[in-house]
Amino acid sequence: MKILLSCLLLLPSLMHAVDLRTLGKSSATISVLNMQPVPLVSSTDKSGWARIPAFFSNHGATIFTPSASTNGVADIEIQADGYLFLACNWDYQGNSSGNWEKERWTEKNFKSKGWARLSKNDLGGDLVKNDNRAQTIFFKRVKKGEHLRLRCNKYDPPYPILLTSKL
Repeated sequence: MKILLSCLLLLPSLMHAVDLRTLGKSSATISVLNMQPVPLVSSTDKSGWARIPAFFSNHGATIFTPSASTNGVADIEIQADGYLFLACNWDYQGNSSGNWEKERWTEKNFKSKGWARLSKNDLGGDLVKNDNRAQTIFFKRVKKGEHLRLRCNKYDPPYPILLTSKL
């Protein structure tokens, strides 16, 4: 009986692990205005990443980073169906001048539009920029032809992430 109860307690985490494997097998293809894909690896670069969750490190993740001014917005065009991860941060980045807060998506907005949040336990750690800003990670299955215009903060855009190696 104890073994059965133990197995039942593990079932939700095992089911979730299977879900993450499914996500990794089917990444979307995207283009992002004024952002370019780069490998998601730790670096000492000022705009680089201090800590990478194991899930992303183990599966060859690519992150889109600004190549020109984004004004805090990620304009994403979906070119092929699949899963898209998104890294967002809501730490203070300045006052409300410029009315940027009217465009900002909160966690509630993401969830209401079908995005699911992944915890650091799900991912095997936190994604943290070198400016010490921890990111909240969302994912969603997106469809070819969709256009997403997303903003979470004044200066930092949401960072799209794709998995490049299959699980």
